[in-house]
Amino acid sequence: MKFLRLLISLVAVAMLSPFSTARAGNLSGLKLAVIPQCTAQDRENGYTRVCVERLDQGEIEEVKSMYFADVIRYKAVENGLILAAKMKKSDIAFFDRPAFGGEITTYLEPIDSDNYAIKVRFKGIEKAKLNPLLLNFAGRPPFSLNIDGRDPADRTVVESWPVVLQKLQNQGVRFEVISFPHAEHLEAKSIKVLRGSNCLQTIVACRVIYDTDGESLESLISNAHAAHISLDNFVLVGVPNPNEHRTAELLKGVDQNRFNAFLGFVVTSLRQTIEKGETPKGRYTAGFSNGGAWAFDALLFHPNLFDGAIVMSPAEWELQSPVQLKGKKVFVGAGELEPGFLKTAREIEKISGSLGAEVKTSYSKSGHSMNTWAPVWNMALKNLNEN
Repeated sequence: MKFLRLLISLVAVAMLSPFSTARAGNLSGLKLAVIPQCTAQDRENGYTRVCVERLDQGEIEEVKSMYFADVIRYKAVENGLILAAKMKKSDIAFFDRPAFGGEITTYLEPIDSDNYAIKVRFKGIEKAKLNPLLLNFAGRPPFSLNIDGRDPADRTVVESWPVVLQKLQNQGVRFEVISFPHAEHLEAKSIKVLRGSNCLQTIVACRVIYDTDGESLESLISNAHAAHISLDNFVLVGVPNPNEHRTAELLKGVDQNRFNAFLGFVVTSLRQTIEKGETPKGRYTAGFSNGGAWAFDALLFHPNLFDGAIVMSPAEWELQSPVQLKGKKVFVGAGELEPGFLKTAREIEKISGSLGAEVKTSYSKSGHSMNTWAPVWNMALKNLNEN
């Protein structure tokens, strides 16, 4: 299955390349699905798709004179980003040129013996928040280039998790990890739970969010904290799924036994442990990539249980059994630099509305990363706090 191949590689190689066949720690076999070359039609259309161009002579001279605090840097131009690297041939671990992966997947072209560069074109990309990875510098693991063209007023400083957690605990928040043993068709789970200060004794005035990408719960919480979003009335439940059965547990039709076992675990054992027989003010699913598809499926399979879903960069998905979603909230979004996930998000947006849900969207000029997921998550929490 096309989506299965794509998503297994995403998990195996993290953010290196959506179509990579390499394993983390052994990138010499990496195969990049690189951004296409720009055409005359792209220029005429105003760069409405992502493409790459070689630099003109003036830009080449500018790169040659650049100061590099590290190996890589960038420069923003209108509807474009110039990515540059200063590397010797001996610095290139594999491939014949520097290569970026993750949110921007491309090779850099040589402009002299030690300088490489390429111009990435996309309308408005110079205002994006991106973290592409240099993949092949010898002796170093892939490391990111921090690109942030957002208006200063829109930027937030995301502190480290230990700092954020200490601040939240000082405000009365409680964080714990609950372990569940292995069961038939289900891996053992270590569940992360953050209870807001108003949700310690009872949850009847709280909203519970079951996030099936719990390995990133700390990052989502830290981003919400940076955006000054109150967590006092939330119970955030992170269900990590980094194991080899992630795809089977989260995508219907891959291994239906594992899918059913995981969904059953969330709606029965986990829910009972978290909620202790109480009915919260609201109950929501959440996830990104495979987890985004699962979040929407869980809502469709249990519309009488869940009040909505936070669907971030959903994997390839199809509607099987339409149900009424009147009164439900669906928060959906994706990055404009992840076309497959963006297409699915748009489809879920349309379907949710047609089924009667209240739909809120967030589409960022970013890729398959927290740069895309944090805005969707924050949008959802802000909306739920206000209503």
